[in-house]
Amino acid sequence: MELGEVIQTAKPAFVVLGKEGQGPAEDGTNWVSELWKAVYQDLDELNTFIDKEAEEADLWGLMSDSKNWLEPWQEQGKYLAGIELPADIQVPEGWQSWEMPAMEYLVVKTDAPNLELMTQKMFEEILPGEDYQLVGAIQEHYLPEFAAGEVELYFPVKFL
Repeated sequence: MELGEVIQTAKPAFVVLGKEGQGPAEDGTNWVSELWKAVYQDLDELNTFIDKEAEEADLWGLMSDSKNWLEPWQEQGKYLAGIELPADIQVPEGWQSWEMPAMEYLVVKTDAPNLELMTQKMFEEILPGEDYQLVGAIQEHYLPEFAAGEVELYFPVKFL
């Protein structure tokens, strides 16, 4: 995908193993970055589960409202910073897993400088233009080949 490109995709249910946290939505940048630090610090604990180098893994930043599972953040948000792994994995101590349901998404690739602008464009132009509404919180996907700051934003539009 190119920066700014939007695609529609269906993703089967999947599991992410990571570090979970919760905090005020307006302060998300601060407490979420601490979760990513913890993931990278402890990633070697997952070596027995990962069949490739950690830097080649699919990483996810999953979001949910603290009160309503997988809903967009309201006052308090939950976040899981982690790695996509097989569903039958035994969760090591100090880690949490979230199973994401099968969903259809509109996906856009963006980068840190354009994140807010692209999110706004999705809400104001793309979703209404395609006659879609969100059915859950936006999820972040980081691929190994991405440059620093690049991310795919997954906008869930339908449960499968």
